[in-house]
Amino acid sequence: MKKDAGTAKNMRQLKIVQFFNREYEGSKRRIISMSCISGLSFPLMVYVVNQAALAAAAGSTDADFRIFFMYVVICALILVTKRYALTQTTIMAESVVRKVRVRLIDKIRRTELAFMERLGKGDVRARLTQDTDLISFTASDVMYVFDGILSAAGLFIYAASVSLPSFLFVSIFLVLLFGAYFFNYRIISRKLHLAREKEGRFFDALDDVLSGFKEIKINRGANDDLFADIESISHETETLKTEAGYKSNRNILLSFVLYEGLLAVVVFLVPLVSGARSDVVIQLVAMMLFVYGTLNGISRGMPVVFTTNVAVENIERLESRIDAFGPLADTVVPESTDFNRIGLHQVSYRYTGEMESVLFEEGPIDLTIQKGEVLFLVGGNGSGKSTLLKLITGLYYPMQDGSIQLNGRAVTQDNYQAYRELFSTVFTDYHLFRKLYGLETVDEKRVSRLLGEMALHAKTEYRDGAFTNLDLSRGQGKRLAYIAALLEDRPIYVLDEWAADQDPEFRIHFYDRFLQDLRAMGKTVIAASHDDRFFDRADRVIKMEEGKIVEIMNPLEID
Repeated sequence: MKKDAGTAKNMRQLKIVQFFNREYEGSKRRIISMSCISGLSFPLMVYVVNQAALAAAAGSTDADFRIFFMYVVICALILVTKRYALTQTTIMAESVVRKVRVRLIDKIRRTELAFMERLGKGDVRARLTQDTDLISFTASDVMYVFDGILSAAGLFIYAASVSLPSFLFVSIFLVLLFGAYFFNYRIISRKLHLAREKEGRFFDALDDVLSGFKEIKINRGANDDLFADIESISHETETLKTEAGYKSNRNILLSFVLYEGLLAVVVFLVPLVSGARSDVVIQLVAMMLFVYGTLNGISRGMPVVFTTNVAVENIERLESRIDAFGPLADTVVPESTDFNRIGLHQVSYRYTGEMESVLFEEGPIDLTIQKGEVLFLVGGNGSGKSTLLKLITGLYYPMQDGSIQLNGRAVTQDNYQAYRELFSTVFTDYHLFRKLYGLETVDEKRVSRLLGEMALHAKTEYRDGAFTNLDLSRGQGKRLAYIAALLEDRPIYVLDEWAADQDPEFRIHFYDRFLQDLRAMGKTVIAASHDDRFFDRADRVIKMEEGKIVEIMNPLEID
């Protein structure tokens, strides 16, 4: 019973209305007031039209000017109030969309990497683009529906003043109509929710096509499998949306059938039951003709309201997932300081799948990193090198039994961000930013010099505070990411397989020049590498297998 009561309550309280009421900080009363005036003025216009028709039928001309003046005033009132309500609704919608987008992005940037990896980029992108755009584009339609409901209510009150039996029949009509709407709403809402989830998967697959274009171009099997997956997702989405549309269309047809039945009742049955005069029947018929347009607009607008409702629920669900993650990190942190020693003590990390099944476990790991040393992290693919780098840099929190110490003091969640500020990184899945974010001043001459040293001056320039081109090969992209890391000037440099995508010249430069330059500047370097012929450039070589450190070698002792 409680579940049914809760469902009924949700049916009555549309999320879109609650959403705007909660999110909009401006005056909502004036918008509602103007919309009410617009909606309730419509029945007045019907009344005036009926009075003019009755006067014309009676052959009276005395009240023509007065009735015409009233008609003009009411039309002007509807026009002014409706224009105000729609304009302010647009302003409200855009303000709310901006506010929600900015708030969600702010929360996302303060979550943690592990959470973002589970959340999925496709779902986030769909919520912040498709769903917010839908709210923006359909806000006026929602207002039209609200306006139409008020107009219909006013018309039915007018019907009650003309003929009580007609009002009773109209009331039965409304109960049947809206009962059918809200009965189908649960089905429509569920189908649309599932369709939105599928669209999140579609965005992920689209990212695979765009980001992995080279890979699928040379692998026909992978290309076909990926496309088959996209086709499957698209067909499933099409089916869900079609079923939801079918239910919505059935509501529209049902409202038409009920309206035609109600019109027959008013025209044929009411005069027989109540003995209504011909002038009453004329007024009721005129009212019903006006009602048709209003109800038709409501019927066609309700699917839009339902779809927008689902978009709001999706956004709220995303925000709830972010909020449930835990306290968000404070973005205001002390300036990064230098360090003498970093210690990892019994540090572990675990990747889990459905039902908390363990997919891969790292550690426990004990490791000390000294200031100024160059460490090479080696091991096969899947040995845990990248996971260890994420633990060292503070992107992953170690499991409960492990800890990271900075200069002998434990790093806690309260000061993790300050600890992260010690690192400049170029991971294998690096991302290039067009602007050098986070730098108060940028020496453009130095940037140009570094672009020349990295043989990138013909590919991109730094102009007007941004790089002119980011369409680079992976090797070139890593060199540009390395330039950005150098400009950050942090104490520790983490370079994940940086040399792997470089041509022979820059591969040698990396080991014989870049690492030595960083060493000369007193920087600490932690580099994942497969190049065993360059191991002697490191102070220590740390070998990993199956998520554990199996050996720490002195390069001078390596044969």
